[in-house]
Amino acid sequence: MASNLFTYVFFRSLQSFVTFFGALLLFFFIVRILPGDPARLLAGPEASEEDVARIRELLGLNKPIYEQLFSYITGILRGDLGVSLKYGTPVLHEILARLPYTIALALVAEAIAIAIAVPLGVLAALKPRSVIAYLASTLGILGASLPVFWVGLMLIFIFAVELRVLPSSGAESPKHIILPALTLSFFLMGNLTRITRAAVLEALSSNHILTAIAKGLPLNKVLVRHVLRISLIPILTVISLQLGALLGGAIITETVFAWPGIGSLLVDSLFFRDYVLAQGIIMLVVGFFIVLNLLTDIAYALVDPRVREILWRIR
Repeated sequence: MASNLFTYVFFRSLQSFVTFFGALLLFFFIVRILPGDPARLLAGPEASEEDVARIRELLGLNKPIYEQLFSYITGILRGDLGVSLKYGTPVLHEILARLPYTIALALVAEAIAIAIAVPLGVLAALKPRSVIAYLASTLGILGASLPVFWVGLMLIFIFAVELRVLPSSGAESPKHIILPALTLSFFLMGNLTRITRAAVLEALSSNHILTAIAKGLPLNKVLVRHVLRISLIPILTVISLQLGALLGGAIITETVFAWPGIGSLLVDSLFFRDYVLAQGIIMLVVGFFIVLNLLTDIAYALVDPRVREILWRIR
């Protein structure tokens, strides 16, 4: 069994590498299709064509596309992501300066969502016709339908404008993370509540759970040892995907609250046509998604041996 798991991890890692490389190639060409000339933006609207051509040559933008691609790939292999066209500093430096803000926002939002959504989903499944069940359904509908920017603006209006108890933008103190984290967690809670409720209901209807209850085992023990363990796989899937999306920047939320994370940095880089910086951010996001999916698959196999057997057969 251990050898099967090792082989599966090896093949999944190989697939992840191919996916990562393909995503980098795709985005490399996509950003160069976007309209706008970064050399012209750097030179300014009053600059002459000679000045623009000189900047383009200095940045290497006048080289054939295959030479730019080769330089980009060799730079990544050396650990060099290039120099930002806008800031004139190493891309890695800019990303590392913004990354802690996005990580903090993602973790706080995910923690709030898990602390509320998972217990609410479990209770809604155990008491399907209770007030809690209707509350879970309402939260799921609102979380899936309300736009993130609207929720953020409403929170700003209530807590920053009317009550004046929380700041509306920036990241100067721990209080500044509350509103953006609540905004993100609201969307996460809706999805996670629905998935948790459905997973627990499906587990409760399985034969071995019904048998355990019929034998007189305490409901708490059945819930903890069996139901939650079976339900953990879809819950882990949702949590991992949500965390990947959050670390991807939560672009809208960071923009609404002027949160200095990599999401707002990505928007600035695309607006300025800073190809090098945008490629570095996308590489980080794609890499995190791929690693997170790989770790989630491994967690599936560790939590449920049946999944390991299925994955091994269809690899």
